[in-house]
Amino acid sequence: MESENILHGPPAVPVEDIRKSLGEFMLERLTSHGKAIAQVDAETGSSRTYDELRRLSLKLAESMRYGRPETNMWHLGVGDCIGICSENTIDFCIPVLAALFLGATVAPINPSYTDRELVHSLQISKPKVIFASKLTLKNVLEAVRLSGLVKLVVIMDEIGDGAASSQRTSAPPFSSGLVLSIIDLLNPVEMFVPSIPMDRDLPKVDIREHIAFILCSSGTTGLPKGVMLTHLNILTCITQLEDDRILGTCQKKTSLGLLPFFHGFGLINLLRMTSLGIKVVVMQRFDVNTFLKAIEVHKMTTLSLVPPLLVFLSKDPRVNKYDLSSVSEIICGAAPLGRDTEEKVESIINQHRSRVGAPPCTVRQGYGLTESTLAVMMSPAMGKKPGSAGILNPGIQCKVCDIETGKALGPYKEGELCFRSDLTMKGYVGNPEATASMIDKDGWLCSGDIGYYDDDKHFFIVDRMKELIKYKGFQVAPAELEALLLQHPSIQDAAVIGIPNEAAGEVPKAFVVKQKGVKLSEVDVIQFVNGKVSTQKYLRGGVTFVDAIPKTASGKILRRELRALAKSKL
Repeated sequence: MESENILHGPPAVPVEDIRKSLGEFMLERLTSHGKAIAQVDAETGSSRTYDELRRLSLKLAESMRYGRPETNMWHLGVGDCIGICSENTIDFCIPVLAALFLGATVAPINPSYTDRELVHSLQISKPKVIFASKLTLKNVLEAVRLSGLVKLVVIMDEIGDGAASSQRTSAPPFSSGLVLSIIDLLNPVEMFVPSIPMDRDLPKVDIREHIAFILCSSGTTGLPKGVMLTHLNILTCITQLEDDRILGTCQKKTSLGLLPFFHGFGLINLLRMTSLGIKVVVMQRFDVNTFLKAIEVHKMTTLSLVPPLLVFLSKDPRVNKYDLSSVSEIICGAAPLGRDTEEKVESIINQHRSRVGAPPCTVRQGYGLTESTLAVMMSPAMGKKPGSAGILNPGIQCKVCDIETGKALGPYKEGELCFRSDLTMKGYVGNPEATASMIDKDGWLCSGDIGYYDDDKHFFIVDRMKELIKYKGFQVAPAELEALLLQHPSIQDAAVIGIPNEAAGEVPKAFVVKQKGVKLSEVDVIQFVNGKVSTQKYLRGGVTFVDAIPKTASGKILRRELRALAKSKL
């Protein structure tokens, strides 16, 4: 029977109080950690305690809730949304927490998005306010002008400056709203003081239904879709990740904040570490020496990384110039990690640890989707199998479905991985058709990934049904690049696939059919695309000119034939 082939993770630890919002939960945790260091800037050494994080986020929430006379038009509350477009900083968490305290929804936005991608993102989440860093401000203002949706843009990375008005970044107001510094909100000239302080008056929401975050997931149809994650999704995930059966020795006091905070992996990991009172060393961008020095100086115990960073650790000789003996565990996710790289990194880190008599470091893989909030499986702390994506986390149900019949399969039989749990997203914003194609009537989330499990219920990912390209953990939709290529007047037809790349996982490669009689070079095509998309979508795999794109009778691109062609050219 099919039920015999439905696998179950261990029983889950339930969310402590289903009446408590994510904002209430985080406020309690911030209060409990007090004067402990919450975050440190890896480059400058600037730091912030949990008390300071609590005070600043509450003050911002108070200001946004009641506002000043000239800003009442955008005051925020339950049902509203804020956008955050910024690189990683120790300020990023403040508007996130403030919005959660207000019962507002948070929509993080990739800071490398082009104007076109930014506008699309704004149209999905419809934020009333956007917090932008100085680096993203210009693009954000242009996207806001084009979309006409936003009431206020806040320049968010001036808290540490203590900046006087004359020192602040200046930006012109736009037609429908204001541009302010976050200092203006943290230190308003006039502010209504309620009889009940903000920290005692957080709004109540239905945690099963209320949306905490809207995260971007590319899907296969082009531009991103908005994944709606509820308060219960996030609280379940944090509760799961605090379970010793999952992270075990990862419950340490210092960790790395390098993964992008706008990305599900980086954002939810940041919330988890903040809830646990862990000191997070924040990196704005990857720099070899800053990365390695931060591990050495701050004695980091656990690292959350993506495969390209493990490739770096396995190959770069500079790794041996720093003391990495503090690293006891590395969690790797967002894309598959090769067994050889996994074992090589363990060997290198353990050479460092053996010098100080420390027990071995373990590299553990996790697997999940934005639509499943985060990981649904992870390598166990003991008894892992190299190359495996791990075993099911507590509270997760999984079945491996035959692609043709949908029947649940037994061990060693490949099929689509489908999951069911309290981690499953509420759906895609304004897109019931896409939601229905992802979540069936029985609540099963269809991953689009092909895999199998062995007799010990360890899972292995072998392929993807979907055509997404995974570049350094980012999802790149071929359909979006194909649509863009077809805008070029000299291109008759085009297709894009991902080709393997050791450092990045996969890189996009284009196959192009030229219009008759035109001159078009590979450089022309690459420059045309790269000038219109964010960096992860660059045609790093190059361009091959072909006479025709192979397709089925119904017009679907036969990507397997293109992959075979790309392989034959190597």
